[in-house]
Amino acid sequence: MGTIFKRKNKTGTVYGINYIDPEGNQIRKVVSPYKETAKRVLSKIETEIAEGKYLDIRQKKEILFEDFAQRFLDVYMKLENKNPKSQMCCFNNLVKYFRGKYLHKIDNFTVRQFIAKRIKEVKPSTVNRHFSMLKSMFNRAIEWNLFDGRNPTVGIKKLPENNERCRWLNAQEQARLLAHCKGATHLSVLIALKTGMRWGEIISLKRKQIPNSNYVDFDNDVIYIHESLSKGKKSRYIPMGATLKGVLKSFPKQPGTDYIFLNPKTDKPIGSLKKSFKNALVKAGIDNFTFHDLRHTFASQLVINGVDLYVVQKLLGHSTIKMTERYAHLQPAQFKDAVGKLEKIDLLLNDLRYNNISENSTNLAQIPFLG
Repeated sequence: MGTIFKRKNKTGTVYGINYIDPEGNQIRKVVSPYKETAKRVLSKIETEIAEGKYLDIRQKKEILFEDFAQRFLDVYMKLENKNPKSQMCCFNNLVKYFRGKYLHKIDNFTVRQFIAKRIKEVKPSTVNRHFSMLKSMFNRAIEWNLFDGRNPTVGIKKLPENNERCRWLNAQEQARLLAHCKGATHLSVLIALKTGMRWGEIISLKRKQIPNSNYVDFDNDVIYIHESLSKGKKSRYIPMGATLKGVLKSFPKQPGTDYIFLNPKTDKPIGSLKKSFKNALVKAGIDNFTFHDLRHTFASQLVINGVDLYVVQKLLGHSTIKMTERYAHLQPAQFKDAVGKLEKIDLLLNDLRYNNISENSTNLAQIPFLG
């Protein structure tokens, strides 16, 4: 005999049903904001179980993971502006691992097995991106009534991430690298050095303002990053200097497209410049360096030149200041100046005592406490 339960969420009170299916599995799921509806659903299921029809009905929902994944890609990732190009790696890895498995056969333990396997192959941050997509997929499956039961990712925490790498190039190294880059590689490296943009944000750039796109605003000397194409899901404007603007304007425009970086063979934005970038690094004598480190170089140069960390955070599109604080050690002069102000206060106090002036004197009000 099943039961009805009540739960409160952001939208108010909802009612769910709890019962044991013919295979001995406990099924517990939210059904409706109305108690009577929940009762009718439970009554129908109990009738189906009694008549032996329940398993036949459930068989209709036996959907292979790869089949559902294609639906998720077509009607959610693409249509919801989820930037499928940058997420296809996660998508393909999930399909590869869970291929041949039915959705209702994937449980909490199966997900943990996947995480345990991937952590041996990639960084924790990459595993977390895979996990987030898998969680979203099952949420959609439940929402579309294609999966019965609890999301198998519930109760699993993301892995601790260590993103403290901060490899950057000095002015001489930047010049050497740019000297050995050509064409699209030269332009993409220059954009990264001058704006701190991510690779995915760069290759999706367009020459003019288009809805839901990253674009270059030549009239106002800024580059606009759309929220749907940003890792932090927040839009931002990045000022564009004269050097970068000149190179962008002179870069050959391919007919029939607004994309700056286009692969003529596929008629889509370029997928990778790893080979040419790696060759340029070798020729420039630079090792232990990645394209993403160009973003670190942009941020490091700003901090070294006294730019406030809050401003750097906004330019990089970091969701929290904690992510930007990895560059704080590059501001020793500012820290030294802050402590130096305390030294000045001590000197003034000592001078007052030496001249037998009471510390309660109104003259103390003139001391610039960190002002």
